[in-house]
Amino acid sequence: MKKIISIFSLVMVFVFGSCIEQNYPIWDGAEVEFQDAVTRAPAAGQTFPRIAVQNTVGTVNLQVNLVSAQRTSDETITYNIVGDGTSAVAGTHYNASGSLVIPANSSFGELEVEILDTGVGTGVVDLLLELEGNANISASENYKRVQIRISQPAPPAD
Repeated sequence: MKKIISIFSLVMVFVFGSCIEQNYPIWDGAEVEFQDAVTRAPAAGQTFPRIAVQNTVGTVNLQVNLVSAQRTSDETITYNIVGDGTSAVAGTHYNASGSLVIPANSSFGELEVEILDTGVGTGVVDLLLELEGNANISASENYKRVQIRISQPAPPAD
């Protein structure tokens, strides 16, 4: 008899437990983030990753993720160069447009930075990029920054 009551009780828990309506919160916002900021560890003492490149690399392509439902039209996302964290000079060390496009029906866009070959030099310069978003899409607070460290080869020894 105890087994029958135990089995009956267990069945009743499953039957009545499955009828409870679950109201899970659904996030319906939209954000953009750097893929490198999501997958790479932050640089020492920073909250953003640092990507090292040579000044002869040409173009650096950074993937930008759209964290939301895909859009039916192209989305233009703006970004800026953060002065505090940037020692590179526009037109001398790099060229950047300040915006990128996430195509319609896509979850990804590419931010292109042209790295200029300044020849031999000494040391490194840094370029800190920060996503801003647009009127409908904000930048992820945790993953909106990436720094590019541009190395200039040392002059040959005489």
